[in-house]
Amino acid sequence: MNERRVILGYGLTGKSFEKFLIKKKLEYFLYDDKHPNGGKSNNVGNKFLSKSELVKFDTFYVSPGFSKKKLNELGVLDKNLLTDIDIFFSLNQSFKIGITGTNAKSSLTNYITQFLNSRSTAISLGNIGKPLLENLDHKQKYSVIELSSFQLEKMQGNDLNLSVITNISKDHIDYHGDFESYKFCKFKIMKSKTFFYNDEYQLKDFAFSIAKSLEPHTDEKLKLNELPFRLQPLSKNIINDSKSTNSSSLYYAIEKLNFSGVLIMCGNPNKENYQNLIINGPTKVLIFGKHREDIKKRIIHNNIKLYSSLESLVSSLDTNDQILFSPGNPSGDDFSNFMERGEHFSKIIEVHFDKK
Repeated sequence: MNERRVILGYGLTGKSFEKFLIKKKLEYFLYDDKHPNGGKSNNVGNKFLSKSELVKFDTFYVSPGFSKKKLNELGVLDKNLLTDIDIFFSLNQSFKIGITGTNAKSSLTNYITQFLNSRSTAISLGNIGKPLLENLDHKQKYSVIELSSFQLEKMQGNDLNLSVITNISKDHIDYHGDFESYKFCKFKIMKSKTFFYNDEYQLKDFAFSIAKSLEPHTDEKLKLNELPFRLQPLSKNIINDSKSTNSSSLYYAIEKLNFSGVLIMCGNPNKENYQNLIINGPTKVLIFGKHREDIKKRIIHNNIKLYSSLESLVSSLDTNDQILFSPGNPSGDDFSNFMERGEHFSKIIEVHFDKK
């Protein structure tokens, strides 16, 4: 009896599953909530399934967005579930470094990869880099993998050689249900050799200490490239911190900058389900987008203004304003990801202030 395969989710990970199965010449089908009435993938003959058809299948290649709760609702939780992480573990021979946490994991992944590349060869994968399954055959000595709680929740086994936890604070409650479940997923990354980030460290120093433990001759004075949209200055007065996707990263930005100007927020606050988030420091909080009313209900500040779009918000700004764009939430219905909204913010700022 032939194995019957379904890819759950048709985003970046789902499409990497598709390439993987095509390369192996294996038949598969697709299911995605955004295609409930069926449709066609990029490959003729491979159709999207309806929810009711899933029970006929045996093996499911699961994208991160499908929580265990959702898999149970679909009636497939007891089936053979495969993640890109587990496939990567079984087929790639590199030294695997896993990095997770609520904040700073992307920057840390970026820094560690650069330090290791100064003395050896390394590649950034996972959330920060290219999909794992598109790099199964890479020849670098180290794989530095940023892992989200979504991915770790369904990881079947831990084949990491070294793990790193930056911090854990309330996040993704809409997905996991409660903070304890979220923490449990994060701790699945732990191995006998696990580094824990201490906030007393500078992040670059912490990255160096990890790299040095693996490559003793790592250059401590290496000039590191920064990630886009993580406290990125656009001008003397304007900071683009689109990478801020939760309240912890928002607080970090305000505190690090000792910020007392105009804070711009957007995105979907349901991820953390926070209530009464106190914003201290900024003189104004300007909120735009489809979730603006929901954000306003959940934060405490005495000078809040709402805008339907970023364009209308930016038109109200003055050239002398100190501006911090630190959304404090995932993109929600406004943008597809933090990169898109960071690029959009930079473009709108450039257009607006060039006219003044």
